[in-house]
Amino acid sequence: MNFLILGSTGYLGSKLINSLVENGNSVVGTIRENSDISRLENIQDKIRLIPADVAAIETSMQYEKYDWIINVAGNYGRSTKLYQSVLLSNIDFPLYILDLAAEKKVPNYMTISTGLPEEMNMYSFSKGIFARFGKFYSEKHDINFFNMKLQMFYGADEPLDRFLPQMVFKLIRGEDVNVTLGTQHRDIVSVEDVIGAVMAVINSNDKGYHDIEVGSGEAPTIKEILEYIKAECNSVSNINYGSIPMRRDEPDCIANLKQLNEYGYSIKYDWKSGLSKMIKEMKSDENSN
Repeated sequence: MNFLILGSTGYLGSKLINSLVENGNSVVGTIRENSDISRLENIQDKIRLIPADVAAIETSMQYEKYDWIINVAGNYGRSTKLYQSVLLSNIDFPLYILDLAAEKKVPNYMTISTGLPEEMNMYSFSKGIFARFGKFYSEKHDINFFNMKLQMFYGADEPLDRFLPQMVFKLIRGEDVNVTLGTQHRDIVSVEDVIGAVMAVINSNDKGYHDIEVGSGEAPTIKEILEYIKAECNSVSNINYGSIPMRRDEPDCIANLKQLNEYGYSIKYDWKSGLSKMIKEMKSDENSN
């Protein structure tokens, strides 16, 4: 099958492209100017990369017949208080591509979204709004639209500015960490299971609009997660609970895996086994440096 991937050089996007190529698919990926393509170096001769702008994508769609467009890109809004940039990245740009998909009769569109409540932050709000456009286009333009609602995913090679790898890194090194009270419940899921879930949906040949939740189906507290990491690392770190204020109305999050299971995919790693694997790999990397 032929795929157009929006957001190719990020952690999740590059993992997905590697999996698609391994399974014999043809992939065109979008990259921004000055993007770090190191995660794609091992397959760079097997894919085609184009600029992440409307003109380049529109030109590509004139010459390529895509079976799937998958939007892995997203603006979390962490580096700005200007919501307009989040809306442009998470609604306006992918909506333009969705419109092109309808025009060019691309049969399948998948967007990587979040399992967080829409009111949690501007990222979850904007992703929720875009999913509504997806439902409209699915009904009016005969596009199969898959909204993948991910819980907090993690992997050993994930950037250290992400919460879980940052905590593992610091606890391995014996550094003290400052966190909230840790009473909020979070579903955490291995990136391997995220990719497995995405591939299961792709291979299903399902039709219509679908919201698909992806997580471990378990919801330990942040404190339980951190205490487990500390024990697995044999860490001497102090975890200073309550040193960072919790957000108002902090939600608890857990994925309902019923629909994902209907696609024939079962989560391979529960939260403890997935973290143990991640810690082992990060310890190995730390010892080799």
